[in-house]
Amino acid sequence: MYLGKIYGIMFIKFRNAILIVISFSLYSGNTSKKGEAYEYYMKGEYELLQNDFKMAEKFYKKALSLSPNSPTILHSLVDLKTYQGKYSDAIKYLERNLKLNPNNKEIGLNLYELYSQEGINAKAELLLDSLLIYYPKDLDLLFTRANTQFSNQDWTQLLKTYQHIFESDTDQDELLIKIYEIGIATGNVELVREILMELKTSSRNQIIYELLIEIADGKGEYLEAISLLNEMMGNTESSENKIIELSQFYLKIEKFEYVIKNLHPIYTAGNNSLDVLKMLLIAYSSLEQIENEIIISKTLKNEYPDISVGFEALSFAYLQGGQNSKAVEILLQALTKFPDEVTFPFSLATIFNNSGDYNKAEIYYNAALIIQPDLIVAKHALAILYEDMNDTNRSDSLFLHMINHNENDAGGRNDYAYILSEREESSIEDYNYALQLAERAIAMDPENAAFLDTIGWIYYKMETYHKAEEFLEKSLSINDNNPVILEHLGDIYVKRNKSAQAINIYEKILELDSDNQLIRNKLDKIYD
Repeated sequence: MYLGKIYGIMFIKFRNAILIVISFSLYSGNTSKKGEAYEYYMKGEYELLQNDFKMAEKFYKKALSLSPNSPTILHSLVDLKTYQGKYSDAIKYLERNLKLNPNNKEIGLNLYELYSQEGINAKAELLLDSLLIYYPKDLDLLFTRANTQFSNQDWTQLLKTYQHIFESDTDQDELLIKIYEIGIATGNVELVREILMELKTSSRNQIIYELLIEIADGKGEYLEAISLLNEMMGNTESSENKIIELSQFYLKIEKFEYVIKNLHPIYTAGNNSLDVLKMLLIAYSSLEQIENEIIISKTLKNEYPDISVGFEALSFAYLQGGQNSKAVEILLQALTKFPDEVTFPFSLATIFNNSGDYNKAEIYYNAALIIQPDLIVAKHALAILYEDMNDTNRSDSLFLHMINHNENDAGGRNDYAYILSEREESSIEDYNYALQLAERAIAMDPENAAFLDTIGWIYYKMETYHKAEEFLEKSLSINDNNPVILEHLGDIYVKRNKSAQAINIYEKILELDSDNQLIRNKLDKIYD
């Protein structure tokens, strides 16, 4: 407490009121010594009113010598020394006063402030500890402790102090946010979760649940997030926003049927928000409910005609349903409406490529590259398209361009190497060059099953069957259900006269594709 200059009638009236209390405390024993102490105290008060601090101190000290246990005299000396800036003296008087009144919060806080101001931190902390024993739930004391812990960057104890404050006053919602933000920023996420879980046992505050859900989400603990969200919704009235949030977690754990169960009623009730439509679209697509996927895609396209996602979704749904002409129709509409979106010309090119309409496919691959010249996937597809068109000059040119302009293009090197190995007119020099490309690709991605398959197949074409077997078996160990890898390995086993192994491999292919006549012919040849 800091003493200012004393002026005016208001101050004198205040002093008179105080003197009534003082006179009672000084004269409670009605002894001559206390009466003398009172007289010195009054003289000190008079000198203080005259701003003669030296004389005021002199009389206060005489009064104190006669009544050494008077809190009032000690308090006046504290005020005087504080006003004079003599904080060490003020501390001594406060310590004496606190010894007389060890559970006096005001005296304790004043002494704590002076300890802190003077850098006597150890004593300050011990004092605060003792005050909190008397007042464990006092907000002033708890916030004082929190401020000190924040200054000292004692994050663990600060978080626990904030917990105690919230337990004392559950209306302090902003403290929950502070606990979360400080915990995240200082790497104390688990402590924050522990604190919030403890608070949850005695409070149904929605913010506690929301923060716990956020922590679970950030750690990828989606089942925990779902459990917390269901618990929160059980305590309060469910809202559409909470149902949507719950559906997002079900989507993350690929429980698509629960996504539909939660969102379909909202959708049929008229909620066509982008989040709802996108989640329903993913769920229906994943469950191969194509008719529902088409319905949602149409809604998405009609409700949000100025964004491309509805057109993309509807064209994809039509493709899944085998309605290629409708997919092309939607993509052409989208191409006109969104001329700078590379997805649409690339999708058109892919459809035409798969249907064998190479001329149109070439047109749309080039259209995609005009929009995005560095679109590697389009360049790869176009180069392979040229190969399928038997235009090896343009295929070679485009592959070499990609390889020479991108040292990190492992996919391009692998694709070109495989194409060279498949060409009937390839020479031993071509195979050696293909092998160099494939080895460069595998160096960039050593566990890529397709790259290993390419190397193995090149060795097969070079009639180095033991090396071919080595790479194909490693490829199959990474991807054991790929029919191309299986067929290549089966062919190698045939060359190495390992008929039993070849039969096992070919039969596995037929388990994946029972209509594969080429494989049946290879099996018949072995049996013959």
